[in-house]
Amino acid sequence: MEIWHEFDLRATPEFGELQALMDARAMVPADEAARTQPDFERAFYAGLMRLGRAGMTMDLERLDVDADGVEVDGERFRRRAGKTSGHYMTSMGKVEVQRSTYRARGGHGGRTIAPLELRLGLVDGHWTLAAAEIGLAFMAAVPSEASASLLEMIGGMCPSASHLDRLPKRINEVWETHREVLEEAVRESAKTDLPSVEEVARLAVSLDGIMVPMKDAPRERSPNKQASGPKGHREVGCASLTLYDAEGKRLHTIRFGRMPEKHKVTLHRQMQAELDSLIERYPSASLAVIADGAPDNWRILDAIADETGRSFDRVLDYWHAVEHFDLALRKARVSKKARSEWRRAVREDENGVERLITELGAHVAKSTGNRRVVIEREFEYLVKHADRMDYPRLAAEGSHRQWRAGGGVQVARRRSDEVLGDDMATGRRSGDPDLTRLGAVGSTQPCVAGAPYCAGARGRHRRQQRAQEAHMARRSVKLDPPWRMRTHRRRAR
Repeated sequence: MEIWHEFDLRATPEFGELQALMDARAMVPADEAARTQPDFERAFYAGLMRLGRAGMTMDLERLDVDADGVEVDGERFRRRAGKTSGHYMTSMGKVEVQRSTYRARGGHGGRTIAPLELRLGLVDGHWTLAAAEIGLAFMAAVPSEASASLLEMIGGMCPSASHLDRLPKRINEVWETHREVLEEAVRESAKTDLPSVEEVARLAVSLDGIMVPMKDAPRERSPNKQASGPKGHREVGCASLTLYDAEGKRLHTIRFGRMPEKHKVTLHRQMQAELDSLIERYPSASLAVIADGAPDNWRILDAIADETGRSFDRVLDYWHAVEHFDLALRKARVSKKARSEWRRAVREDENGVERLITELGAHVAKSTGNRRVVIEREFEYLVKHADRMDYPRLAAEGSHRQWRAGGGVQVARRRSDEVLGDDMATGRRSGDPDLTRLGAVGSTQPCVAGAPYCAGARGRHRRQQRAQEAHMARRSVKLDPPWRMRTHRRRAR
């Protein structure tokens, strides 16, 4: 086999340092070695990373272009004298590479390029593809500061929080420009993970949203606009397409998320394209769309169902329905046992919803004041969505696991997004990177499938814990010491 290039890592200082570390380790007595093993492990790993960076530097420098001129997209460039240093982030850390640069022909001041960066497809001219993949994986799990801290703890690549924050934004620029082509490529690559045609009996489509704080969200509501969430918040769209077997067991889920967009236009297109692909693969599967009572969600789901030309079950998420009519029953002072019976009736009795509406109508007629306002509002909600609450029929068809699981798994996804909360959006703008396509391959754990960005949950949870602890500490400082002091003084008398 022909050898194109020769590397000799043994001649590098890094190799010598690593060998010296091992030689020194061999001289340490066993008991002392056991006590210092963690320090040795860290030192050895750090030495391996330094050796890896030396090897990466050699490899990148040999991939540099060495020609008098190059042509890129029809534009010609002339080589500049000498070589310049370029700093690149690899999975083993930042390396400094001597590479050629070229300037556009036609005089001074033209655009300058480094063909090495184009040849390797470096992200933002800085990240190797392997390093960018690691960085995006961390950014999909936790916020940028936590990602930087964890990467520093691991060793190897140690990008700053600001570099990590810019990474998904650069990826997003390319992703959104070619979104439809890239998503089709993702669908093709993920087909091997889909269950077989014989296994799938039902396909459920669900849509929801979560209000998150945004930089560009108005802090003051327009006087002529109805309130649709907390001030300074906007709605992030999230959706799921879930495959079930004949017994209602969930087999596979594909999740989507988009940063705030008027009428969720892009999310609508993503869901439609994914659904068309799944219907083509599973033509005999029955279909359902599931959501809460938000009009905008049903506008999109009805449009998706109509565009396919297939028959769909349109289902109001059971737990949202319970939330609404249970509130009305509590306002009507219905006992806990009776409310439980109404939940069973709605689930199992053919005329349960009709009887519940009649019951709430009677409570509206005999209630007054704020109690009447609340009961009447929930009564109108049930009347509006009664045709989407045929739960007994769905249960008889074996679909009970879907409508009782909160709309496929979408409400579970939305609840997790509520945990994400501030970490997903604080300091972000509507145009910032989207969550795009998230997939869960036959499991409840979401994995990034070409997704530029999705922040994590743990940071906000820690902040909430600290805030609660601080609140309790303040209560203790303000209330407990004076109470104890007064008690002691009374005892002294």
